[in-house]
Amino acid sequence: MARSEALVVVDKVNKFFGDLHALKDVDLTVDRGEVVVIVGPSGSGKSTLCRSINRLEPISSGTITIDGEALPAEGKALARLRADVGMVFQSFNLFAHKTILQNVTLGPIKVRKMAKADARDRAMKLLERVGIADKKDRYPAELSGGQQQRAAIARSLAMEPKLMLFDEPTSALDPEMIKEVLDVMVELAREGTTMIVVSHEMGFARQAAQRVAFMDGGRIVELATTDRFFDRPDTERARAFLSKILAH
Repeated sequence: MARSEALVVVDKVNKFFGDLHALKDVDLTVDRGEVVVIVGPSGSGKSTLCRSINRLEPISSGTITIDGEALPAEGKALARLRADVGMVFQSFNLFAHKTILQNVTLGPIKVRKMAKADARDRAMKLLERVGIADKKDRYPAELSGGQQQRAAIARSLAMEPKLMLFDEPTSALDPEMIKEVLDVMVELAREGTTMIVVSHEMGFARQAAQRVAFMDGGRIVELATTDRFFDRPDTERARAFLSKILAH
């Protein structure tokens, strides 16, 4: 059977936190090699959707499939799926007591059962790629925020994931560090990495995304190609959002 082009299919997904209806009948399909950036005001459900895709947030109803398989509820199947989905958060979530190199090799050795020498070789290539190979023996606290986030990206890539999720990866960074992280992400997009990115960085969305999903009130209000979204948004809500964001 030929593999479908769709890598991620989110179908009629709802999520409640108590009485709060955080995701409302959300549909989204992301193809292999596609970059989709999710934008919208704070509290619109962007991060909740991103975290639902690797089941950090269990959904209340609907289905999410990755590479044709429904998200498992728990156990080994979920661990396997998480190994195939890289996730980069606002906070870097690196292990403070391990060096950068140890952080990047841990998953391949423990989860993928890769030989230590091979894991180290791959880690060094990835650290080279994100521009911090010279920091391999440092601990996270010795790196700048931008360097830590690039280490977190290398750590995710070391697992050779099918999909990379980024949840506002630059929101905790100083302005001068944002560009160094976005540059790495733009490069990944160019290489055909499938990415779903929650971000306020409109310049990055314009440069790297094939499509933009605009969320408001727990729904995807508009989903369009990047040029169309920025140049001719369909909805009044998206127009108002863009006029505020792009005016700065």
